[in-house]
Amino acid sequence: MQWHMTRYGIGILLLCVLSSGATQAAPSLKEQLRGLSTQRGFSIEGLNRIGDEPPGNAEGNPINQVRHLLQDYNFVLTQTPTGGIDTVRIISRRGESGPKSSSTGAYIETRRVGAHHQVEATLIGPNSILKSVPLLVDTGATTIVLPTSMIQELGFVPEDLQEGTSQTASGTVPIKTGLLRIIRVGGVSATDVEVSFIADSKLMGNRLLGMSFLQRFKMTIDDAKNELILMAR
Repeated sequence: MQWHMTRYGIGILLLCVLSSGATQAAPSLKEQLRGLSTQRGFSIEGLNRIGDEPPGNAEGNPINQVRHLLQDYNFVLTQTPTGGIDTVRIISRRGESGPKSSSTGAYIETRRVGAHHQVEATLIGPNSILKSVPLLVDTGATTIVLPTSMIQELGFVPEDLQEGTSQTASGTVPIKTGLLRIIRVGGVSATDVEVSFIADSKLMGNRLLGMSFLQRFKMTIDDAKNELILMAR
């Protein structure tokens, strides 16, 4: 049997060969994250908040890979008892339109500590790992105030913080200021919240919920009910 091929036929054949050998387009960041969650066995929420961005560089262990890929996003990472990733929840793109608060409002039960009201808060720093801490509601504090021993726990590094001073009841003290990615109290939360770190010895165990968070809401304290009411502005 003899084969005959025209110039037209040769052109078609070459086109098919070239097409079959073409490289596939690189996955998007969204696809990359979806693949990582499947590979590592954790759930991921909020992928719809990510557009068709190109893939990122993912290096190190799974937690570091997630941090690298989502460095431009606010997200929450919860861990398993063995230190693996359980869930990643993407909140928003960082700096999308300035500081934000979410939810319409909340009625939060407080615990009395002397004349002060104390609430449980969830803090998320640069390492995106949840940290639950009790905070005293203090409208006289300009920012969230935490002891310097928590700097490392929340994942702050020196370049995340600025040196400064603050006037307290004990006089002028040195502080370091930065931004918490997210803080949640009851059913409300806010992103990019200013925090000040002061030496543990100066705070004497106190941690303060100040105006950098409270001013995002219409705030009422009900002394009779031991309740903090935060409503959207």
